[in-house]
Amino acid sequence: MPIDLYAVPFDENSFVDWLIDAKAGDRAVYYRGYLSYDRMPSAHVLERPTRANLHAVATRVMVAASQGLVIPVQQRIGSEDYLYLAVKAQPGRVVQNRSVPPQRFMPRPLGMHAMPIIHTALAA
Repeated sequence: MPIDLYAVPFDENSFVDWLIDAKAGDRAVYYRGYLSYDRMPSAHVLERPTRANLHAVATRVMVAASQGLVIPVQQRIGSEDYLYLAVKAQPGRVVQNRSVPPQRFMPRPLGMHAMPIIHTALAA
């Protein structure tokens, strides 16, 4: 089903209603645009009520994803134009958070907090 640019077809409650009734593999498009940019007030893309609704729905999708209920997916339509979908996950499926790579702790010498750490390969 086509969706217009900058459309937010759900509010938070209707997304939760969809989530309760959805079967594994069902998909819901919750936004079309460039989510990270369009959510910023300074972008002037969305009116305040629409932007607040989008923020609430996008946050709810990510919470549901962290609970293993949905898999967030984006599909590129064009330049700065994406479909953002929530796909209902299989019940009992183990979900791993791959969005944040593991970080290694490297203490910095005293007085070096403002300087960036540059990693280089050592020559043999």
